[in-house]
Amino acid sequence: MKLEDRMAVKLLALASVQLGKAVNETLCTEPDPRLIKGLLADVKEMLSDFEQQYFRE
Repeated sequence: MKLEDRMAVKLLALASVQLGKAVNETLCTEPDPRLIKGLLADVKEMLSDFEQQYFRE
């Protein structure tokens, strides 16, 4: 696997971690919608970056 592909996969892993945080927050007794929205925005950005790097779009 090329270095660029490995870096892209790291972005995918980071997106997964952020998504996990968002899921955990939504399961709280009093979730913070602003925090969830921010985490999801981060996930979307990381997924977009991953697609661009991994698939060279």
